[in-house]
Amino acid sequence: MDRLPGHNEPFSDRRKFIGNTIKLAVLGSVLSPIEQACKSKSSEKKSSSDSTLAKDNKSAGKTRGPKQKKNRHSWNQEKLVINQKTNVIHLPTAAIYHYYDQVARPRDISISNWEGSVQGEVHLNKDQSGNILEVLSLQKLRAGINDESIMHAINTLARAFAKDGDNKTGTNLNARNFRLHELMLQLVALNNTIPINNKWQAFNDKVKKPQKLGKRQKWMETEKAFNDRVKYIVEKEADYKKRLSERASKYSLT
Repeated sequence: MDRLPGHNEPFSDRRKFIGNTIKLAVLGSVLSPIEQACKSKSSEKKSSSDSTLAKDNKSAGKTRGPKQKKNRHSWNQEKLVINQKTNVIHLPTAAIYHYYDQVARPRDISISNWEGSVQGEVHLNKDQSGNILEVLSLQKLRAGINDESIMHAINTLARAFAKDGDNKTGTNLNARNFRLHELMLQLVALNNTIPINNKWQAFNDKVKKPQKLGKRQKWMETEKAFNDRVKYIVEKEADYKKRLSERASKYSLT
């Protein structure tokens, strides 16, 4: 008996349905791990992005937030100025400072007779006294380097280790400023009015040393080490005087 057309279609459809279902199940088992991996990667990216954004916002808050400190304006003066309210003398030279906090109510101090102004309540900026007196001592050499000008420079530099350099507790802030010790060494060595046998004592009378010296400062630990440095400087006197002259000309104070 012949089968009617389409008699096998329900069976065939069921077989196709079961086959497709199996294929989908297999495909799903393959795609599921991939999908999970993609979701995990996306989550990691978002977390990383959020973290980066948070850091950026935090950084931005330091520079642009409401609590940020206003940008410091560049302000320098090639002269001594005194704050008339605090009686503190400053030397905000651009040769040393990229910027300097502007002095309130400033008044110029003459560079030629500043020593007469530093008395009573008027004093040099304690924190910067080493820099100030280094520059002022070099100013004594601008007109020429000789025994007289060197002695003036020695006496000026020595003020950094005296009261001008002491804080409220009496501690000298420049005792560890080895630039000043090195400059004093050169000045004492090059001054011919100080006998060679007296240079060690003359140096120690003018400076204060820290309790502990670094390796590069061992030259001022003993008289022998000091005299060895003096001998070297004296042998190269012309070179050292040239260097001092160049350092002095670096500052054009008025």
